[in-house]
Amino acid sequence: MSAEASRWHPAPDEGSPEIKRTAAAFLEIGGNWSNGGTAVGNLVRAGASPSAAATAAILHPSTARAGELAVVYPQYGGLAPDTAAVIALVRQTLHTVSGPWIRELVVDVRLARQSGGHWAVERLVAPTSLGPPRAMTDMAAAVLAEPRIILPGPARDDVSTGRVDTQLLAILHALSREFTVAIQVMHAGHVQTVYPTARVSNHAVGRAVDIREIDGRPVVARSDDDRVLRLMRRGAELGATEVGGPVDLNGLRNGFFSDDVHRDHVHLGITPGDPPAHLR
Repeated sequence: MSAEASRWHPAPDEGSPEIKRTAAAFLEIGGNWSNGGTAVGNLVRAGASPSAAATAAILHPSTARAGELAVVYPQYGGLAPDTAAVIALVRQTLHTVSGPWIRELVVDVRLARQSGGHWAVERLVAPTSLGPPRAMTDMAAAVLAEPRIILPGPARDDVSTGRVDTQLLAILHALSREFTVAIQVMHAGHVQTVYPTARVSNHAVGRAVDIREIDGRPVVARSDDDRVLRLMRRGAELGATEVGGPVDLNGLRNGFFSDDVHRDHVHLGITPGDPPAHLR
């Protein structure tokens, strides 16, 4: 399977674009099928391993007769020398006997470097849930109703469960007074640990959000833009205890951080008991 087959094209500032293109190609091949085809069959014919292809069944609901998938954005979820996680937001049109069904998914794609140096998808991780719904708070309802907070389907479902941290939602809502933010992922579809460790991520418990675009422009394309830095600072001022992004705003002090994974998004998280990220 060649990454060159992908219809998703990286921006000039993308880090290790071959990893993202490999993940995107896998999703596009698996998510586009018709005339009796299957996601799994498409991938096996394209050269994916049978074990990796089998995990793509999530792209092919049993009621669908055809599928058309486009990758909206593949964000990094983790990078190690020989393994990687890509958190891909996709939009898929499924054709059923009842008519077309358009859905958005956030898919956790795991990859490994092969002996020849190229990357291959090992598996798609099945999405998780925050658990049974609770009554929604007024703040959750306000976030869902705010047009300047652009929520993909899985993040909207996370908020609708009533289980996303209220303080985190209040930070998002306050940011929307100054910025239009496009959310990549909250809980569903995110890596559940701090990759590649076993430490539980704040995303796993509804206390973190990743922002891929600010005012209509991708974070990865504007890493030196003052707007990204202003949003990161405001996140800390509003109470975020974790602020990750393209730039580390406070060096060795706690709270702000940057690495290769966070060049393409801004991460805001809340750890109970920790102080807000320290500004200089």
